[in-house]
Amino acid sequence: MLTKRSLLVLIAVGMLLSGCVRAVYNPTPTPSIPTVTPLVPFDLVPAVTPTPAMPPSVYLQPSVADLVVGEVVVVSIRLDSASRLNRLHLALSFDPACVQVIDDDPAAEGVQITPGNIPQPGNIEQNLVSAGGWITYEVALDAGEAVDGSGIAASITFQGLAECASPLTFESVAAFDPQGNSLGLTSLADGLLTVAGATAAQPTAPPPVQPTSPPVQPTPAPPAATPAANQGIYYVVQRGENLYRIGLNFGLTSEAIAAANGISDPNQLSAGTMILIPITPPRGRFGYYVQPGDTLYSIANRFGTTVEQIAAWSGLGTNYAITAGQILTVSP
Repeated sequence: MLTKRSLLVLIAVGMLLSGCVRAVYNPTPTPSIPTVTPLVPFDLVPAVTPTPAMPPSVYLQPSVADLVVGEVVVVSIRLDSASRLNRLHLALSFDPACVQVIDDDPAAEGVQITPGNIPQPGNIEQNLVSAGGWITYEVALDAGEAVDGSGIAASITFQGLAECASPLTFESVAAFDPQGNSLGLTSLADGLLTVAGATAAQPTAPPPVQPTSPPVQPTPAPPAATPAANQGIYYVVQRGENLYRIGLNFGLTSEAIAAANGISDPNQLSAGTMILIPITPPRGRFGYYVQPGDTLYSIANRFGTTVEQIAAWSGLGTNYAITAGQILTVSP
């Protein structure tokens, strides 16, 4: 006879053998809702324009200076926006009759200028001031080295010699990276040094002298010869110039230039103004003094004529090449 305990065991074994397994409850999963980024119209998305890199350049600081005979002034050659600079070459010209360069290193042979801080003076290959008014400076870093940034490439100490004006002209500039590739170095502007006569010492006041006879009126000097009213050279005033400095360049007084242009107040002369210099041009009735940055096309456009006409009047070659300081024949 089965006991109650045995009966319960048999029932449990039977349930296992028949595969009767208790179901496990799995709740229905909640579906996830993806995050949707709203679409923005393409034309409403602000465009990011990269800032273009500035090309390397050199300029003089100060570019214009006034001094008297015997006075000195230091002119720095500034270098801006250098990138991967390995070698720097500079050549400038000046008027040795007006100013001289004070030697930076009297112990070394020849006259030299002062090296700057960019690039650091590593291998100075050229540093020479010629008696003819030519400055050559070239410095290079070791192979594979390069520097970035801005600073002073070199400095020049000038001393006034005579009462005149000396242009400071970049004749050639060049910069290279470690692989010898040109960095496209440009010179922004040339300079000008104006030397005035030394100021004489004021003498002590002498005792008054009683005249014994009527004073004799001095005979006025004859006026300097001036060209006819239909002659002259057109000149564009540069930054920092005045009539006195312009007159020194052409051997005229500021009063003569003011009279030729009807200028009542010389202090109101502004850069970019074109004035007439009352001197006889080299050829033709009127001339134009070529400025840095001028082209034959821009000059022709200024005077309302053609490139071919100015080239024919001025005797230019077929390549129409012009240089700053050249005087072209024009017709106003």
